[in-house]
Amino acid sequence: MFRELEIENYELVRDLFIGFDYQVVVRAVIDGSSPGKIWVDDTVQPESGFMATSEGWFLAGSPHNEEFNQGLKELTHDMILRGKFYSPVNPEFLHELFFHIDTEDWKPKFPLIFDIRTPLPTHRNHFICEKVVLDWQGNIPEEYTLLNVNSALDIDSLDFPDDIKEWVSHSLQDQMKRGYGMCLTHGKKVVVWINADCASGTDCEIGIITTNNYRRKGLGALTAAAAVDNCSSLGYSTIGWHCENHNYGSIAVAQKVGFVKERDYVHYICMFDEAVHLAEKAMRHFFDRQYVDAIADFERAFTMKDVSIWFYPLAARAYAAMNEPTPALKYLKQAQVLGWKNWDSILISAELESIKDDPAIKDFVAKLG
Repeated sequence: MFRELEIENYELVRDLFIGFDYQVVVRAVIDGSSPGKIWVDDTVQPESGFMATSEGWFLAGSPHNEEFNQGLKELTHDMILRGKFYSPVNPEFLHELFFHIDTEDWKPKFPLIFDIRTPLPTHRNHFICEKVVLDWQGNIPEEYTLLNVNSALDIDSLDFPDDIKEWVSHSLQDQMKRGYGMCLTHGKKVVVWINADCASGTDCEIGIITTNNYRRKGLGALTAAAAVDNCSSLGYSTIGWHCENHNYGSIAVAQKVGFVKERDYVHYICMFDEAVHLAEKAMRHFFDRQYVDAIADFERAFTMKDVSIWFYPLAARAYAAMNEPTPALKYLKQAQVLGWKNWDSILISAELESIKDDPAIKDFVAKLG
């Protein structure tokens, strides 16, 4: 059996999803304070469950119920092939399915359930903060203003850069209702935004984005520290933070504020678009330093269609790691044409170091100014 559980019966699956207790959003969905949807094998005594949340999907319980697994397979086919998907909040889920498993026993079932796209692992960190160690009070520059994101915030008076607007627009009203988020403005321009992701009991989670041109100034850490103190003043004792394990900027900000790593974990991703899925696969090869495999998958993806801009600098770095300046330059130029701005992080990378003296590369860098 594979049936949707009625919201009034969500409490039935609290123990089933106990393996995700560190994911506040799972508890929040069961509490009824965060949007979600749950499918189970049995609506009276569930042993297998699949939960959709604003922070991803969660697969729990017994992996040996073949009828449930077949139903889940049909659900993934509906999403990937037929465009029928359930997105509680996040518009990213119109393009991807990323999910967590409570035990490794689910992995042998992947070829059956996720037969269209092989799930790609993403290694992530979970941090928690119980006490801020960064002294933010009095250190916010005078030309900046801290604002609480709650029902009193005058959204219409603020100017949202495109990157922040895209990140928060789908959940803005929910965040204002939760009332523990925060933003930093420069004049009327929002330059740092702290998401109020979800809450359950005395636990909550936050996310952060700093707009381009305001990064590496310490503003994100100061705003995050203020947000954590604000959470504490509202009665939250443990604040969570999730990020990918290669997002060194996010990790540095979290640790500067006072977050400590609680655990490493893995989630899996299936992109609906085949070319994007290949590019994501190539990216994982790149971060595992499997440059030959990364190059092969990047090239396959790029021949299918244009993909997100940030895959092209990674392809350039992969070729540079193989000491191939000509194709590296090709993808640096492609990134430039598409509007890439964050050149500092690319040009100082270890991979580009090996080809920095190539005349064509030197000429390209010089023209960047």
